[in-house]
Amino acid sequence: MGLLLLSLATLLLELSLTRVMSVALWYHFGFLVISTALLGFGAAGVTVATWRWLREEVPLDATLTALGALFAGVSIASFRLQQAIPFDPFALLAEPRQILWMPLYYLAVAAPFYASGLAIALLFTRGVRDIGRLYAFDLVGAAAGCAAVAIVMPALGGAGSVAVAAAIGALSAVVFAPSSPRGRLAGALALGLALGLGALASRGESAMPITATPGKRPPRPLPPPLYTAWNTFSKVAVFELPTKREGLRKRVMLIDGGTAATGIRDLRGGVRAALARVPDDHAYPSGVAYLGKPRPRVLVLGSGGGSEVLDALHFGAASITAVEINPLINDIGARLMRDFWGDLFAESTVHLVTDEARSFVRRSRDQYDAIVSSHTISNAAVASGALSLSENYTLTREAFEEYLDHLGPDGTLFLTRPEAQIPRLFSTAREAFARRGLGDAARHLLAWRLPSQLPGRPSFAAGFLLQRSPMSDEKVRQIRDFIEREQVPGEDPQRAEVLYAPGDPHPGSLLHRLLSAADPSTVYAAEPALLEPATDDRPFFNQHTRWSSLTPATFLDLFRQKGYLAGRMALEDRPVAEVTLVMVLLQSCLVAAFCILIPLWRSSRGGQAAPSRLRFLTYFSALGLGFIFVEIALLQRFSLFLGQPVYTLAVVLAGLLLWTGVDSALAARLGGDRGGVRRAVGAALVVGSAVALFAPAVLSLALGLPLPLRIALSLALLAPLGIALGMPFPTGLAIVQAEAPSLVPWAWGTNCFFTVIGTVSAQILGMAFGFRVVLALAGLCYLAALLALGSRSRATLR
Repeated sequence: MGLLLLSLATLLLELSLTRVMSVALWYHFGFLVISTALLGFGAAGVTVATWRWLREEVPLDATLTALGALFAGVSIASFRLQQAIPFDPFALLAEPRQILWMPLYYLAVAAPFYASGLAIALLFTRGVRDIGRLYAFDLVGAAAGCAAVAIVMPALGGAGSVAVAAAIGALSAVVFAPSSPRGRLAGALALGLALGLGALASRGESAMPITATPGKRPPRPLPPPLYTAWNTFSKVAVFELPTKREGLRKRVMLIDGGTAATGIRDLRGGVRAALARVPDDHAYPSGVAYLGKPRPRVLVLGSGGGSEVLDALHFGAASITAVEINPLINDIGARLMRDFWGDLFAESTVHLVTDEARSFVRRSRDQYDAIVSSHTISNAAVASGALSLSENYTLTREAFEEYLDHLGPDGTLFLTRPEAQIPRLFSTAREAFARRGLGDAARHLLAWRLPSQLPGRPSFAAGFLLQRSPMSDEKVRQIRDFIEREQVPGEDPQRAEVLYAPGDPHPGSLLHRLLSAADPSTVYAAEPALLEPATDDRPFFNQHTRWSSLTPATFLDLFRQKGYLAGRMALEDRPVAEVTLVMVLLQSCLVAAFCILIPLWRSSRGGQAAPSRLRFLTYFSALGLGFIFVEIALLQRFSLFLGQPVYTLAVVLAGLLLWTGVDSALAARLGGDRGGVRRAVGAALVVGSAVALFAPAVLSLALGLPLPLRIALSLALLAPLGIALGMPFPTGLAIVQAEAPSLVPWAWGTNCFFTVIGTVSAQILGMAFGFRVVLALAGLCYLAALLALGSRSRATLR
């Protein structure tokens, strides 16, 4: 029970820190929590493997009690230290002191995971004869931690969730405490620590404030927020601010400390009265989608604070379906602050939906005159809390095909994105038209940009308009007249600039070449930017740099982005995700190589060399890579099927860990010899292949089912896979115990290290080649494990 509690606390802390780091830094750097935590685990396994006194001589119960309490205390100290360190990753080369802050920040993140890793490695080493049951408790606890974050985070926020994780860690110390007088005293102290941490958790950020990195703080200080709330994939804070119109106020919802924002102007007194006060069509910028449509049926994807809903009402929409993935945002506008919003979402023509936009579109049977998505940019790894980077299923080639299917004969798709992403929208539209048999897209597209706020950088605001039918010359004139009246306010206002329009395609421009080239792949290959359409198998639309284009100069440029605006724009026109992944991969490989080889070298010098150590290394590294490849690919597949990120996290990740843990308890039945390994890994290969082949078709057919049935089907599909994946690790560890007992914690640490490497590698491979390739490589990893420990052995699991 103590192991279950400690594993629960560890996973809850890991996921909580991922969210905290997304607020304090940027989403991409929240990924560092996952890798750094697993490196802490691996280092703990190596410590136990090389420290004989800790491995064999210390009293187990007392040591576990101390480590549980240490995890609790270090979790809080680590959190406070992270908030005190002025680490700004974008300014790594602009400010010399950042070179010092970076390793200190990493150590602060890793420290609590090192403490819990020591306890788990010690338990696995001392209790290896019962490894199946211990591994089951570890995985079931981890599954409970994944599910717990969905409850704890909304209730207590990021800081409160960290304190809850620490309190549960202290409770594990109570369970571990021996029954001796000293043990009872230690248990009582641990219980007091748990209660104190529970009280701290109830105070949340008032007791443990989160500090944003200097590069993420807006140039002008904000007033105190009117309201703050958390869920599993965002922190939303509401501020009331002045607008550029004298006497008019607005409320802005700041998401994760400034990564994205949405809001609306003051509508108190009613929507209709507010519309009458501002009658100018050009005050409603998404109105360009409604030109020539007297009573349009509108679908707003990523409705946010409701500005696009207000625009549609101004242009007389007959019906407006507003889809927003974040329930906090919907709750603020539709319930908590409905007076300020003028009951916008209670209008008879407005239907507000909480769902993932693409998942909603796939299930919808309606036709629309306009589909609108204005700057739905969050760079959020919402599906798995940073196990994946910025998937965007609303901008894939398949998504565009579905939008075309849902548009009426003259329907329009209107998007606003950063200027740097407009060429990829053009390539996506061209291929979607071709796949739907709609012919040449040249007369169906129009694009423009607003002036950039940073000299020499592409604009953050650009527009893209697609019409299902060819645009007439008159329609193009109307659109140009509308958008050219948009301007950037200031002493010297600058107007919008058309980048491409039918009849005026700017010959020779990149947009023109993308549409006119006989083979668009020749244009893709000639450009340094990534222009190929994103697909559902490679849903990384925000990736704009080819892996082959990364150079040392790319890294130097990225880490010289000092200041809020430069850092925010770097997310749109610099390869932040790519550079982060490469850095984490290099770091992980270096640390893993050092920590894996040292125990082997020491055991060799001590005359304890295991003849199968290379086979052990291959086996446990292959399991680490294979398991995490499967996990990340499944998170990607199920995120579109389940829609809400909280369900992906709780159902897929927790469900997979739970089923894996259940079967680990039964691993002893396979036998702890190499025949057992053949049966365990063979089962993982067969079942994994079947799920990879048939799950996509099943999920596609079942997408229209109600959510409870989709959850039940997901768990049913995960059950056989989780059960198969739970057997190889404990079975292999039994062989290590029989042949080289001192290497048991080393084997666990090796598995952790390669899980880190696999986490990063899966992202890189998914972005470069797609997740089908990741699943195929997972199968090859399990095949390598089968070959590594497939020969006979007399070792048995007792």
